[in-house]
Amino acid sequence: MIKSRIDTIEIQSRTLGKTMVVTIYMPTNFCEGLPVLYFMHGRSGDESIIHALYIQTVADRMIADGRMKPMLIVCPRMEDALGLGAFEDYFFNEVMPIVEKQYKTSVRCIGGVSAGGFIALNYAFRHPYLFERVGGHMPAIEDVLDDDDLHYFGTSEQWKANNPLFLVQKCTLPSTMEIYLDAGSEDEGGFYRGCAQLAERLAVRGVLVQNHLNEGHHTIDYIKAHLEEYLMFYAK
Repeated sequence: MIKSRIDTIEIQSRTLGKTMVVTIYMPTNFCEGLPVLYFMHGRSGDESIIHALYIQTVADRMIADGRMKPMLIVCPRMEDALGLGAFEDYFFNEVMPIVEKQYKTSVRCIGGVSAGGFIALNYAFRHPYLFERVGGHMPAIEDVLDDDDLHYFGTSEQWKANNPLFLVQKCTLPSTMEIYLDAGSEDEGGFYRGCAQLAERLAVRGVLVQNHLNEGHHTIDYIKAHLEEYLMFYAK
């Protein structure tokens, strides 16, 4: 038996002009053709989220219990950039091709926490045929631009052009896409309101969406408490 492990790979990014790091969970008895989940960290995080959430321990247990199918889980370092600009090029032109060539993966899922949830939803709505299942966990989505966030976008027009709440009203979404949203009822950013708005707009579009309002705050403990639910969604 080949035990599960966490791989760490370095990417010499031409797009960003620096070395970037990606962590990858490989399940026990890894084989080619597994689905892959790209899981994005929040603003203050990095690729070490794979360790902070004990993803290896949780996934190993769930696979052994038959509650999820084996899959790769990839946590790329995305820094504090909301996945915009050069970071989008880096992810699609470097991270995905390198991972999928090296590990010979099959279908893709994408998800993330907080700002990473924003990234996942933004990427999925703007590249809708690349991902089968999409998750935003306490995702940083709002219907009003916070002045503190303007520096990410440059203009209010660019904020709107990347905001999942507005993207969902005009983008093409395949009927096969499934979306999972959730947030804590005491989320200090009030992101549960953004989830409710987005879920309503997705439902109008006929998209398969589930939205969960749970107890809890905007913390890593909230994510840990619901990680098993997320993995069951991604690895049906």
